[in-house]
Amino acid sequence: MSDQMALFGRDPSPVLIEVGRRTAWLRGKGLLRALDDAGIPRMRCPIRKQWCCPTNRVDDLLAILEHRNRRLVEVVAVDR
Repeated sequence: MSDQMALFGRDPSPVLIEVGRRTAWLRGKGLLRALDDAGIPRMRCPIRKQWCCPTNRVDDLLAILEHRNRRLVEVVAVDR
């Protein structure tokens, strides 16, 4: 266990969520487990090579990542 993990009790790697009109693209470690724990449907975007999920379920994912897993999350609105 790293010193930072022992001190703060969280994974130091940040998560990036880019929210579009209907789809949110996800980048970071440990996202599949968080998506499965929340029961959020996911798919792998063949164009961007990232995991994605519906935007109406991003709030559930944020609750798990920030509250339970104590992860740093950056949410960005994109227009695609």
